[in-house]
Amino acid sequence: MSKRSKKKYPLRFILFIKEWFVFFNAERLGITALIVILLIVVILPHFFGNSEIAVEDIERLKKEMDIFLAEMKKQPAKNKPDTVFVFDPNVIDSASLVLLGFSPRQAKSIVNYRNKGGKFYNKESFGRSFVVSEEMYARLYYYIDIKPAPPKKEKIVEKTGQPEENKAIAEVKDVVKENKESNSTGKKIYIVELNSADFDELQKFRGIGEYYANKIIEYRNKLGGFYKPEQLMEIRGIDSVRFEMFRNQILIDTSHIKRIKINTVTESDLAKHPYISNFIAKAIIRYRKFKGTITSTDEMLKEKVINEQQMEKTAVYFEY
Repeated sequence: MSKRSKKKYPLRFILFIKEWFVFFNAERLGITALIVILLIVVILPHFFGNSEIAVEDIERLKKEMDIFLAEMKKQPAKNKPDTVFVFDPNVIDSASLVLLGFSPRQAKSIVNYRNKGGKFYNKESFGRSFVVSEEMYARLYYYIDIKPAPPKKEKIVEKTGQPEENKAIAEVKDVVKENKESNSTGKKIYIVELNSADFDELQKFRGIGEYYANKIIEYRNKLGGFYKPEQLMEIRGIDSVRFEMFRNQILIDTSHIKRIKINTVTESDLAKHPYISNFIAKAIIRYRKFKGTITSTDEMLKEKVINEQQMEKTAVYFEY
């Protein structure tokens, strides 16, 4: 047997032990209580010569322990779920932002930004705010409802008598025009929406040919979609030098992301995601069986089911 193959067995053994000894907070509490009971059972007979007294104490402790464990199991269900509701970030007040989960300081920053003339034009612009974490954005995404600006008075064009084009439509036409010009002359940048682009469109990126276009689609399917351009550098061969060649051509629409229904997904399907190992998938499914329903990523972080690094990478892909 080679030295290389010998090294695999200790590693496999460690991973096996680690996998079977995954405990979230509630389980740790129960195990600690059980250990205390076992110690008492072992120690009590040494302090009491009368065996009948020891047996009575043990029975009493057992009953109290059963009551304690029953209450402990109910406790997670009593936790108040995160407060979420439909809101418009352009009009919501600071108190309501705090209810959504923002700190008072973060809420004040959002309101101050608006007071200085700032405005959120869409969900993505709100998500890009420095006080809105990726996890918070993912949790609130479906509750963000930005009201369109009131329509401006129509301006009549003397020659045609037709109203002036809507600004948003004009902007879209500008992008289409820009793409057409870049496609024909090569002078302008061709913008590509990363989560919906097909094989041919991806090859519009500078430095991306057929091989890497296939790799991007393959990785996009595994992830469920991209939420930031830098994820492309996770593909082997797309280093920072190649990435910088087409970075300013990337547009991302996170509404195209296919999210994982965390309360119904199977362990095997969960483990297929590039950011979720077998170890983490098993921990999440065990916690779901214990809790019944998982309400948020914050909950899993609090219960030590996942850590902060895992939360930051996976939060946008979970749906509750």
